[in-house]
Amino acid sequence: MSLASYIGCNVELPLSSEDSNDVLLIGNSFSEYYHRLNVKKYQFTTCLVYEVSTDWGIDISIHTNSEVNAVSKKKFIRLC
Repeated sequence: MSLASYIGCNVELPLSSEDSNDVLLIGNSFSEYYHRLNVKKYQFTTCLVYEVSTDWGIDISIHTNSEVNAVSKKKFIRLC
């Protein structure tokens, strides 16, 4: 099973290239176009919806080690 994360925007975002080494990827990782339309219809009021993916997600908690927390913080800052 895969879990996709989405972000809604009112401005167009540049999509990540397939060979990107960025810690945060914006594009079509798991979802298909019609899935994003349903997400937009039922979950967002913005005019655009993008899928956001990272390598193993963002996990910032007292239960993760400092290395995972540091990488997750970079991902979160990049998302913001």
